[in-house]
Amino acid sequence: MGVKHPYYPEELNLPGYVPPLLPFTVVLAVFFSSSILLFLASWTLSGRQKHLHTIDRSIFCWFAVTGTIHFVVEGAVVVFADFYKSESSNILFEIWKEYCQADSRYATRDPFTICMEAITAFVEGPLCFVILYGMLKQRPWRFTLQFAVSLGQLYGDVLYFATSYYDGAVYSRPEPLYFWFYFNIVNSVWIIVPGLVMWYSATHINRHVAHANLQKKFQ
Repeated sequence: MGVKHPYYPEELNLPGYVPPLLPFTVVLAVFFSSSILLFLASWTLSGRQKHLHTIDRSIFCWFAVTGTIHFVVEGAVVVFADFYKSESSNILFEIWKEYCQADSRYATRDPFTICMEAITAFVEGPLCFVILYGMLKQRPWRFTLQFAVSLGQLYGDVLYFATSYYDGAVYSRPEPLYFWFYFNIVNSVWIIVPGLVMWYSATHINRHVAHANLQKKFQ
């Protein structure tokens, strides 16, 4: 008889499940420390660009971190369907074994969740790095791309929440760590920050369109 998984609903059938090999404290430490180090490295790099002010540098760091998370971490769960069967201590598999306690749809290969993650990982992820290039090279199109990628992030996250709550949020364990911190608080970052980036990008675009129209008016 196989090992019983910790995921909800409890009647989920996941043959071949292998428990995490690393303590959850180690998994969280690796994930958050890596994100912080990447943020600091991006902050240092952006500081060498005299044309980037504080808000732009913060946006630069955001896209560096979120692009890496999309492509590497979320890409892994799309590509490796049997991550929960892994007997290795691969940190990406360990992250998803841990996170599935907040949302088991990744383990059961829920069609919406996996398709949404595929778009996020392999479309939005690379586009985040294109935005970084645009910021470094002062390309004006980066504001439009910032808005578009942020809209995709926000829209995907809203649907991610909506589909879970529509089903009664039955895919998450009820403990605060899993339901409130992992599922609600962490994922809300991809609603709040993209919303702010959209507002900033739209304001910049509108201001320059208004300026161009004003110039045409007096020509």
